[in-house]
Amino acid sequence: MSVGRGIVYVACGLAFCAPVSAASVEECLPAGDGAAQLKCLTDEEIKASAELAALEITVAKHARDIEQATGRVGAHAALARSMRDFTQYRASQCAYVKELMASGTGSAQAQLGCRVDLTRRRIRELKP
Repeated sequence: MSVGRGIVYVACGLAFCAPVSAASVEECLPAGDGAAQLKCLTDEEIKASAELAALEITVAKHARDIEQATGRVGAHAALARSMRDFTQYRASQCAYVKELMASGTGSAQAQLGCRVDLTRRRIRELKP
């Protein structure tokens, strides 16, 4: 596995290498061995998940406020669908990332890093 410039190349075949964003994995590399990196990534996932949960509450309130102000419904339901779809996407995408690590070495870190990175991206997307 090669780490550099925010990209980890996994599952390299004859003519194919799938790039995977690895910002959180890179952040946790200095933590130490694999167990220390897993703890670091777990801590980062807890932080990101808490931030996302709080933001979702704020965004849901904003959607309800828009519906109330305009008299048009749909924003809150669309947000709820988006939140559910994101959760499903993150689970399947990160399972895919884990499976790309065919040897198993680093697969847990890759999957956890994927969840952290996608959660952070979702936070950026939801922020006003």
